[in-house]
Amino acid sequence: MYNHPFYHQSHNSHSHEEPIYVDRPDGEDEEDGPFGPPPQQFIQQSQIPQPFFTSSFQPPQLRARLCACLGNWGLLGLRRQGQFGRDFWFFPTVIRRNSVTGFIWIRGRRQRVRYEYSQIRNFICFG
Repeated sequence: MYNHPFYHQSHNSHSHEEPIYVDRPDGEDEEDGPFGPPPQQFIQQSQIPQPFFTSSFQPPQLRARLCACLGNWGLLGLRRQGQFGRDFWFFPTVIRRNSVTGFIWIRGRRQRVRYEYSQIRNFICFG
């Protein structure tokens, strides 16, 4: 049951941020992040499908894309310029009802971050 990517955690009425997908089916701690940098500092823009820059997805589609990429690097696009730019590498580790937690790679090390789905424009997995 835990190795199913769409396993639904039991609902707790005290918290609306309960994970709705299993974070890592192999039982690793949710704090486990990447041990090294993304595949390349940045892939060439010509390798990124054009819809990444123009399309915007709703939370159900974003959750599905992020869930399929748990434990892998992907390209995250924000709706507005953020602290780390607008498009950057992201390593998702925990998918919640309204947000995703994961890691970015900055200054030679990983940094844990969290984004609400309302902040995210798109996500493409490269893992």
